[in-house]
Amino acid sequence: MSTTHLRTHSTRQVNAALLDATHKAARAIEALSENGFTVTDVELKSVSRPTIRIQTSGQCHTLIAKGEAVYFSFGKRERVGQYREGQFQLGGCRIVWTEIGN
Repeated sequence: MSTTHLRTHSTRQVNAALLDATHKAARAIEALSENGFTVTDVELKSVSRPTIRIQTSGQCHTLIAKGEAVYFSFGKRERVGQYREGQFQLGGCRIVWTEIGN
């Protein structure tokens, strides 16, 4: 097998994984939109589980109260003060939001 063939095969695998992640993210964004969430960012750094950032809303607090989402990060930032981040899973994606001042 030639080096060019190996490179092409590897490139196709990477591209296929990225395309799959993009489709997962698109389906999750559609579901989030249908449920009234506002998407602010999509990260494809981990193609096995894309991360989608949403605006904080009352629905986020409801998901926490029902045990369908969790807080995973807490801290204090110089310019904004206290913060915490919540997350839940949807369609193979990690959905994340940040609450400031909590």
